[in-house]
Amino acid sequence: MKKLIATALSLAMVMSFAACGKKETDPSGSSGNETGPVASIEETDPEASATTEFVNAASQYVKDAREKYKSFEMEDCEIHVPDIQIKSGYVDSINKEIEKILEGYKKAIASGDDEQYPSTEYVAYLSDSGVLSVVFIELGVNDLNTFHVYNIDIKTGEKVDNARLAQIAGVKSIRQAAMDALQNFYNKLDINVQNYKVVKEGGKALDEEEKAVEQSFGEKYLNDNMMIGLTNEGKLFFISEMCVMAGTDFFNYMYDGDGEILNACDNPYRVGIVYDDDAEDGTIDPEEGYDPEGDADYGDDEGDGEE
Repeated sequence: MKKLIATALSLAMVMSFAACGKKETDPSGSSGNETGPVASIEETDPEASATTEFVNAASQYVKDAREKYKSFEMEDCEIHVPDIQIKSGYVDSINKEIEKILEGYKKAIASGDDEQYPSTEYVAYLSDSGVLSVVFIELGVNDLNTFHVYNIDIKTGEKVDNARLAQIAGVKSIRQAAMDALQNFYNKLDINVQNYKVVKEGGKALDEEEKAVEQSFGEKYLNDNMMIGLTNEGKLFFISEMCVMAGTDFFNYMYDGDGEILNACDNPYRVGIVYDDDAEDGTIDPEEGYDPEGDADYGDDEGDGEE
């Protein structure tokens, strides 16, 4: 089996990207009120039920500061930055932290070292419990993405810690919930994982890639202090390092309890660049399908991290 996880996870991401088409996301959202409704689908024309408009309630608390940083953008890249509009010391520290990250990027551009983070994006959720979860993502080359997670009580403006998030979601053990979610993630990729172990027909020995999949369930990656947040439905989402290539390569992905990838462009709660489905970016063509035997040509096969 050749580069099992690289092909499977790349395929899952590209299938999400292909569904987006080539269009701009609308970062403006709705104007702010003190409190607001949960995300909903609103009819734009009562007489035409087929015409709907998605409204993300989080957008009244989070605005896209792209215009402020647009001068940082390179060709085929976009800088989407969450500007959290809640007045509190904690939120001020978040906005300053993000601004500092972008200032570092500005310096990198000035020095000619502008390839580490070609684009940035964010995902924002607002749960019924009043928790605003914002995930700021620096999109690095070769999927070396860096995630920053902020969970805020919209009433107080204070940080909501992991223990409180788990309590709201009705989860007793974050690690256990994350293990179940990651197992769902791999099974959606047709990688047979049962009881957090890779299962092969005939009891065959695991190859290095499959061993790395099992390592992804380790307490080093999934624990009570890992990066988590709440979806609009008040359910936990998770961000963890996992095996995506041959050997010991691990990369961060964001996924929900059902194992769905959330940092993909078909997520309506995401604000960021929309990828064209025929972009020549070295990713897998979803029309070719997933080849579990590794016989298909998926691009780079030299183990240099491109695929």
